[in-house]
Amino acid sequence: MKMSKELFTNEADFHYLIALQCLSNSEKPLGSWIMKEKMENLGDSISLASVGRLLKELDGLGWTELVSSQGRILTLKGQRQLEGMQSDVERLKIEAEMKKATDPENAQDIIDLLNVRVIIESEVIKSVIEYASDAEIGLLEESVKQHKHCVSIGENSELLPINFHQVLCTLSCNRFLNSVLKLLIHEELRLEEKFPEIATKLRDAHHLVEHELILEAVKARDVERAILLTKSHIQKLIQSVTN
Repeated sequence: MKMSKELFTNEADFHYLIALQCLSNSEKPLGSWIMKEKMENLGDSISLASVGRLLKELDGLGWTELVSSQGRILTLKGQRQLEGMQSDVERLKIEAEMKKATDPENAQDIIDLLNVRVIIESEVIKSVIEYASDAEIGLLEESVKQHKHCVSIGENSELLPINFHQVLCTLSCNRFLNSVLKLLIHEELRLEEKFPEIATKLRDAHHLVEHELILEAVKARDVERAILLTKSHIQKLIQSVTN
């Protein structure tokens, strides 16, 4: 199966992975000519001279070794390197798929995105309450105060409701949940460009008082209440899209 070069930021890593894959798939040593053919079959168009240089680099890294005049074989170190690179590629594929999945194309996609946020953000809130310090929670309180101040003086506060959720991300000690929630929020911020009417509904549904209630529950370290309020808050966002 051909490998997509687009997943790699470094062209050398692409060549390395393809070469190691070819050697791993072979039951016998491979010479430059055969390597070139096998690499091309996996989507790597490379010259014979480049294959020769690449194999010498792999030797130098300890990933391959020359077997008399027969060609190269993969070393144990090379096999481990290949497994690590394959794992990285799978992760990149999943990340690319997730990014594509969270790029809304219609109203239903937005609702699906928000439904995922209900689950993820509830876990983030739990993590914040359990592990964030009082000083860190103070950052969340500052976000609410800033929003409240802008509302009181009639200043534009369109992005401040989202800021509350962004601060939550930074306070979570769970890097995975943090990253997923950041991605979901990022896509929500892109809604205005794609769906201005829906974006307006979402902004209007972001009520300051709900953030204040969530904040108070977080400050009180009341996990159950904070999660309940968070779910209710995002559910109202979903309803604003469907109405």
